[in-house]
Amino acid sequence: MDRRRFLTLATGTAITTGSLLAGCGSSSDGGSSGGGKTDVRLGDTVNDTNPEIAAEKFFGERLAALSKNRYEVKVFPNGTLGDHNRMNEQVRAGSLQMTKTLFANLTAFDKKLGVLSLPYAFPKQDDLFTALDGALGKQLGTILEGYDLKVLAYFDSGSRNVYNKKRPIKTPADLRGLRIRVPQDAVAIDTFNTLGAQATPLATNEIYSALQQGVIDGAENNPIFYVTNKHVEEAKNWSWTRHQYGVDALLVSRKWFAEQPKDMQDLFVQAGLETQSHERALWRNETDGYVKQAGDKGAKINDDVDTAAFVQAVKPVLDKNRATFGDLMKLLPVS
Repeated sequence: MDRRRFLTLATGTAITTGSLLAGCGSSSDGGSSGGGKTDVRLGDTVNDTNPEIAAEKFFGERLAALSKNRYEVKVFPNGTLGDHNRMNEQVRAGSLQMTKTLFANLTAFDKKLGVLSLPYAFPKQDDLFTALDGALGKQLGTILEGYDLKVLAYFDSGSRNVYNKKRPIKTPADLRGLRIRVPQDAVAIDTFNTLGAQATPLATNEIYSALQQGVIDGAENNPIFYVTNKHVEEAKNWSWTRHQYGVDALLVSRKWFAEQPKDMQDLFVQAGLETQSHERALWRNETDGYVKQAGDKGAKINDDVDTAAFVQAVKPVLDKNRATFGDLMKLLPVS
């Protein structure tokens, strides 16, 4: 065999071997897990009994079916992969493929995303869904793509309400002096300070211990979160303030997404839309059951809330933020 033919065969063998090895990427980094299947890690902070986790597993099932098992979604609940801010940064960098996050946490990238945190911005939940499924949702998605985050679904996370260890909340005056945990979001902080509380921003996984240790007097969230994260054990006074309708975003890394074949990208989008509808139905169907669980666990449920007084009290928050949110304010039913 002459030298030229030997080098050609040797080089070809090296290329073939390298290609085979490249096709056996580690499932921990979103590579192939064998047999042409690609693992997708999806991180979340909520408890594994939360209906959003069920929705995320549904997304994995639909994506597997649509792609003929090209992808396997592995869901990591309970903050296993870190808090919201850490996972959002990892998804942005492409080192984590997917996450689900409270929309307010995304204001760390762009203040305009805080528009959904405005108190009493949507009179009814259907008003929120109409906006998210229309022009407002598209605008927010465009902003996030500028930060290498792609929205696959807008999840319902229910109405947000105040719960605390001290007393029922009937009027804004009842909040005075209470240390209330809020998301790490400027609008949420401004809202509760305006209402007379001491807004205390904390990560989700810090709330329970802060309630136990008396660092905070209460927090605000939906009834499912209240029960599944066991806050009902420490803060027995639940009041239906309904100051905000929560939104969570199911996100995929735009960098990683762009590396997938175009036909597979379309399937991610389709699975996301199907999951959005499924999650909203799950949330609606399970909320009443969790409210009952809260009562069974000793929560004192207060529906005697002067909503008109709260709406009036937070008007300065809307006025203060008009310049920040600009044209997005025009897409709200209350502007």
